[in-house]
Order: sequence, then structure tokens, then C-alpha cells
Amino acid sequence: MRDCRRGTSAGVARGGRLLVAALVVGVSLAACGSAGSPNAGAATVKIAIEGPMTGPQSSTGIDMWRGAQLLANRVNAAGGVLGRRLQLVQVDDKADAATAAATARKAVSQGVSAVIGPYNSAVGLANLPVYLHAHVITIRLTSNQKTNRMGITVQPMDYQVAPIEAAAVQKSPAIKRVGIVYDTSAYTSGVAAQMRSLLTGAGVQVPAFESIQSDQSDFHDVLTQLKATNADLDYFVAYDPQAEDLVQQAAAVGVPGECLVDGLAAQGPTFLKTVPLALAERCVFSGVPTADQMPDALPYLSAYRAAYHQDPGTWGAFSYDSLGVLVSTVQSVHSWEWSRVEPGLFHVSGYRGITGTISIDPPTGNRLNPPLVMQVVDPSGRYVVPSDWTANGRLPVLPKLSG
Repeated sequence: MRDCRRGTSAGVARGGRLLVAALVVGVSLAACGSAGSPNAGAATVKIAIEGPMTGPQSSTGIDMWRGAQLLANRVNAAGGVLGRRLQLVQVDDKADAATAAATARKAVSQGVSAVIGPYNSAVGLANLPVYLHAHVITIRLTSNQKTNRMGITVQPMDYQVAPIEAAAVQKSPAIKRVGIVYDTSAYTSGVAAQMRSLLTGAGVQVPAFESIQSDQSDFHDVLTQLKATNADLDYFVAYDPQAEDLVQQAAAVGVPGECLVDGLAAQGPTFLKTVPLALAERCVFSGVPTADQMPDALPYLSAYRAAYHQDPGTWGAFSYDSLGVLVSTVQSVHSWEWSRVEPGLFHVSGYRGITGTISIDPPTGNRLNPPLVMQVVDPSGRYVVPSDWTANGRLPVLPKLSG
């Protein structure tokens, strides 16, 4: 008789097996089940994928959904997890913090055992407590540090992004003055404030620190103020489609200076489809590597193109890895029970995902050493890591926006 009792959260900390191997283990354990799991006798387990599936940021939500669906299909084809197939439930929060709690309560009422998401930090601050109170296993994609310990995340946090951006600016001798325009949402305002603090602490002037509203589309006044500061670098921190509007309107107004866009908020195919190539080439993007830049993501890239007939966005790879970490942890603790899976997630160490090796910092639930790079757009309209960033970690010299 198979012994199904071995495995604890400590086993997750010693993890690091490839998901393919983990799936083989999952098939061999399928007969064990988990008597203490919610709905233990059910043939499926419901997992919510929450993000902005409609609205201005829908490309992000749909990419998250597709990435998770690709892995769910693989897991189910291999026999599921502990004898149960994965049933993904699409949860559309529209990136709207005002209705976020109600969105989460509806998902809970549908009997979800786990949630991957939300993406927007303002949404997460409003509804992650709903999931946690209901003992829903939570893997968030939020990046504001106020969401620390509200489940785990495999993507970068604001306090990890800002130092990379600030260091690149400080290593660029020509940049003495930085103008900042930011959306007042949780992540964007948080990383903008950190950037200002880091720069001023290093002796770089920040003559403009201008806020915009998340539903704003006309930025003439704020960009006119930015232009008057004659900054060497214009740092835009906003989600799609505002980031695209800011870059285009800044060029129209004649704002001088180079362009830095916080890519964690705005990097993705939408930007390149919206902003003319000549303008996109004038910007540097902070953020994470694209799928075609991550060696372990090449099979994912091929599968995504085959399934959806287009290149993946930025965050589908992270929802794919989020589901992979969940599957691996469930297999390690041999249970879908929240009281066993949740602690296991906080002790994940050495899990090899398509976005790189994933280890979680137990005090925060955040990923240690997440992949972060600076990127530019090449003449073919693709994000690439510039050679001067690779060589010396400073921003490349680009044409001015008003050039």
C-alpha cells in the first residue's frame, strides 16, 4: 500500500525539481487524494485567475489567463494533481479597486480553492483580505509592498524595482535632473515616491513630481509643467494606456529629456502597438525580461504562439509560474488543504520556473532576486536589453523626446 503521509512544508523548501518531473510525481500520487482538503471528493479543484480581463488593461488580464491555461492543460493531461483536475475560473476585476472586494466575494462564493492575482496593487489592497479571510490559497501579482504577506508573489516588488532604476540613473553622467509623472494608484505612486527618495538622496534633482489620475487622458497641463523644468530625464510611471498617451503627448508638447518608462506597469505589446516606433525607440523601459529573453521560457513561447497565434505579453509567464509553484507545493505537502499549502508556499526555495529560479522570502512572501532588466525597443519593434546596460548598468544614451 502506498504511504501518502510523507511530505511537509520543509519539503517545499528543499524543492527545485523541474515541473515536468513534478507532474510525473503528481500522477503517481493521484490515488492518495487528501481527506482533509476542501471538497476532497470532488473531481476538480477551482482556481481563480483574477486580473483586468476587460477595460483599458485587458491585454494584461487576458495574457495572465492564457499563461495559466497553458499550464493547466499540461497538468490535466498528465492526470491532474492528487487525483483532481484543475478548473480555472476567470475573474474580471477591471483594474477597479472600488469594486474589487465584491469581485473577490463573488469568486469565493463560486468555491475557488486558490487565486492567482490580482495584478493591480490597488485592487489587491482592497480584495486580498477577502480571499485570505476565506482561506483561499493566494498567489498575488501585486507589487506594492503594502501587500507583503498577503499570499506570495513570483514577480518583482516596488522596493526591488526602484533601486534598479535609480542606480541606472546615477550611473548615467549626463542625467542631473529627473522629472517624474506618476499615476496615483498604489503601485505606481509607491515606486515613484521611492524613486524620488533614492535620487534626491544621491544628489540628483527632481524638479517635477506630478500626479495624474487613473482615468485621465489629457496630460497637456502636467506635461507643460514638466517641460518648463528642462529635466534631463522624464520618468513616467503609469499603466496602459496612460503610459502610451504620456509618451506621445510629451513629444507633441516638446518635453525635452530622455524617456524612462516603468515597465512593470506599462511594458508589453500594447505599448508597441500604440506608440509609433520612432517614439518607442526613444524610451528606456525598466521591468522584467520578455518571454523570448528567458531561456527556460522558449517552450512556453512556442506553445503560446501555437495556441493563440500571437506573441505572449509580459505577465502570462508569471501566472504560468504562479500556477506551477502552486502545483509543486500541493504535491509536496500532499494536500489541497489551505492550512498545509499556505505555509508551504512561504517556504518555496529553488523552484525552477520559466521566469527563472524562484525562492520566496518567508517574512514577506515576496520573491528573492526576481528577474529585472532595462530594455529598449529595437528597429524591428521588439524589446531588447541594450549592450551598454549589460556592460555597465546605466541607461543608454537616447534621442530626446522632443528631438
